[in-house]
Amino acid sequence: MLKRIAHITDLHLDEKFPEEHKISTRTRLRNVLQDILEQNITEIVCTGDIGESQSLEFFFNECNNFNLSITLGNHDSFEKVQKYLNHQKSKELNKLYYSQEKSHYKYIYLDSSSGQIDNNQLVWLKEELVSSTPIIIFIHHPILGLPLKVDEIGYLRNREDVLSLLSIQPNEITIFCGHYHLESFIPYKNIKQYITPAISFQIKKNSHTIEIGTETYGYRIIHINDHNISSKIQLLHDSN
Repeated sequence: MLKRIAHITDLHLDEKFPEEHKISTRTRLRNVLQDILEQNITEIVCTGDIGESQSLEFFFNECNNFNLSITLGNHDSFEKVQKYLNHQKSKELNKLYYSQEKSHYKYIYLDSSSGQIDNNQLVWLKEELVSSTPIIIFIHHPILGLPLKVDEIGYLRNREDVLSLLSIQPNEITIFCGHYHLESFIPYKNIKQYITPAISFQIKKNSHTIEIGTETYGYRIIHINDHNISSKIQLLHDSN
């Protein structure tokens, strides 16, 4: 049976930086959600950096017609989003990480909002990785690094601890993440990592500088069946 998920990330709604670049983040979100509807996709996973506090009600209202799951990014606060999270099963009062068993796959949602995966979460993750099925992880920060300038300043602080835990598992592990505002695919041992472009703005792949791209935005469509995971990027322009 084919399952499709729209992966969105890095919305940065109502934040000052995209506004300074004349980007309407609310319009871009609405355009993305409309495109997801046109693709007949009903399930969305958002991997964080939603936006300013005043944007949260707008975000959850706009996503109300979808089956929404979220993880938190470094621009997010559990305290501010928790009242919208009645459907989530968090393992701690101040963190948002949880898992779901679905047909043929296990889904793990990690909370990297503090810039790392804390010890309690690592202990929980180790237990959750004991599974007879392949694993799909949704997280804001990439776990596998890139030879880019953006990776020098925003990396997950204890990613080596997380990577060492994942790479010794017998299961295939697929990671979907954001944070770097670009598209990337990296395989490593039993791991495949996909970084999804941002809804707000992009960061161009450069090893020496941080260069912003405002022309495109988008999301990832994930295709899951009983034996395979694939995905494609859906890019939009403001004229769409």
